[in-house]
Amino acid sequence: MTDFPVPGAPSRLLPSRLGALAAALALPLCLLAAPASAANCGAAVADGGVYSIVNAASGKALDVVAGATQGAAEVQQWGYGASAHQQFTLRDAGNGYWTMQARHSGLLLDVLNLSAADGARIIQWNATGAQNQQWLLKKSASGGYNVVARHSGKSLSVADNNSGSRVHQAADTAGGLQRWFFNPTSGSCGGPAPDGFAALPGADGLSTTTGGGGAAPVSVTSCAALTGALQSTAAAVIQIPAGATIDCRTAVRPQSTCAVACPTYQDPGKSTYRIPVGAQTCKELGSASETRFMRPRDETTIRVGSNKTLVGLNKDARIVGASLNLSGARNVIIRNLAIENINPGLVEAGDGITISKSSHVWIDHVRFNLISDGHIDIQDSKNVTLSWNRFDGSNAAVCGNQHHYTNALSNSQVSLHHNFWNRTSGRNPKLDGAAARVHLYNNYWLDVPYFAIGASAGAQVKVEGNFFQNTAKPHWNSNNDALIDADLASNRYTGKSATDPDRDTGAKVFGDTTLFPYKLDNVDTLPAALGSGTGAR
Repeated sequence: MTDFPVPGAPSRLLPSRLGALAAALALPLCLLAAPASAANCGAAVADGGVYSIVNAASGKALDVVAGATQGAAEVQQWGYGASAHQQFTLRDAGNGYWTMQARHSGLLLDVLNLSAADGARIIQWNATGAQNQQWLLKKSASGGYNVVARHSGKSLSVADNNSGSRVHQAADTAGGLQRWFFNPTSGSCGGPAPDGFAALPGADGLSTTTGGGGAAPVSVTSCAALTGALQSTAAAVIQIPAGATIDCRTAVRPQSTCAVACPTYQDPGKSTYRIPVGAQTCKELGSASETRFMRPRDETTIRVGSNKTLVGLNKDARIVGASLNLSGARNVIIRNLAIENINPGLVEAGDGITISKSSHVWIDHVRFNLISDGHIDIQDSKNVTLSWNRFDGSNAAVCGNQHHYTNALSNSQVSLHHNFWNRTSGRNPKLDGAAARVHLYNNYWLDVPYFAIGASAGAQVKVEGNFFQNTAKPHWNSNNDALIDADLASNRYTGKSATDPDRDTGAKVFGDTTLFPYKLDNVDTLPAALGSGTGAR
């Protein structure tokens, strides 16, 4: 450690000019590839998951006509061909309702004109926050879901089994033409699939990240059971029940530390307690003397084996006092839980998650709080995606009450999207190494006093569609030896971010790197969406 700092409008009428496009709109653009989604999946959907939505009676999928990207394009059913205009991202709108966002256009499924009438057409439109873009998914005893428009109480419907039949709403009759399966576009039924680098083929021979795959789920409620399941050599799907807190803290043991005074401009009279690494002396860490102080520590380190899925079953699933260590692991998914309280009064006494020399790792919808060192640190790893995570920085034991060492990524290939750095201080993330290829899009930084993205030592970084709110050094080329390509027009900078000079850009990056297909969300929606949608759900 050397960088310590010294919507709301309703829908509208379908434009008449679309009538002139009727012939073109009758021609689907579905690809002829074989379907690539789990079939007839009745499992619960997940926030941020990407799905094909298939009618139970016809076996055909929701399809934006002609792959149109403009608002007011109609929705039909058609044979599934794995096209982006047949794939939809599900977002939790609260109170049991969901939005369905077309992957190719970024627009939401919408009942035309807020109509409550039977037969009202389904179109795609910009997000408005109106109830005709929100849908209740009611599990059906006959299979699949009854998909109910919030504003009207009517069901998503088609009239027949024919390709090209337009989708509309109608009073529910419990027939198969009003029942729908939500099939993950990759991965197995019962869980969302990764995107970003974790979804791409890698040198480890894997085509994507599947974690424990189809292994029978095992429920754990104790640290011993969690440790045994994660360390096993077999593929495993490990579930933490709703409301469960797994406490892995040990009996307190003494730790020799150095007391380092906080800067006088920040916290006069306050010190942090740092653990020397290797042959470090206290003075090298910034202490006024070599005096040592014995402080308590109580974390457990758990080694995570390959082919594992660890998932919380509700937003209140928690792990306390456990540092998860992936070293030489392949094919790991960690989702939908909180990792908290790892020696928050010390520095260098445990990460939330450490990823080293590993590949195909997906960390999604995890909340980190009160962590001694890195919330997630990554070294020498490939095919890693961090998505929809919340890094909470409040910690009364550190200088400025804001965590300084959130993420360090070295010589690693990582996608970071839809993450929220909430009042952290530095390393959000810190990137270094000539092998680093890091893509950051649609993330949100709030009230960061030291630096958000810091890059050095030849790291290649792409930054686009992010929101920096009152955040210092949004994308900082700290030693002027990194390569940063930041799309300034697509990012949003407010408060101190708007005038901060450390917004480096202009380099050419990723000439040797293929990105996963993606579409940027509206940047101005990110504070609300990520403030409420990150962390466990």
